[in-house]
Amino acid sequence: MEHFQYKKYTEEENRIYNESMDVIMRGLKDGLSFHEACSSVEVRDEELKNFILDDALKIMIADMHYIKSLSLQQVADALQLPFAKIEKANAEMLEDISITNEEVFKLKNRGTQYGNA
Repeated sequence: MEHFQYKKYTEEENRIYNESMDVIMRGLKDGLSFHEACSSVEVRDEELKNFILDDALKIMIADMHYIKSLSLQQVADALQLPFAKIEKANAEMLEDISITNEEVFKLKNRGTQYGNA
């Protein structure tokens, strides 16, 4: 696996992220569809906005599928999104977890061989 590094966000970007995530989660709690809740967020930086929306979807999948045990189809229905979008976001989330897990292992076990090397 090639070396992967997540983008480091500025303090201002982190503030925008947190405020936007609060707006989205509040909208979902108030009964908005996922699309409606995300539409209420105004972020000028398209890259940051896309990151926020992707994260919000992954958070909802983690909560609804892995914590509340809804099927991915039920998650798609509840969020009013196509099943394929939920399936793709879930796969990306699992890959993110795998990458993060590997990075944490490397940091905690410097010099230890891992994987199939």
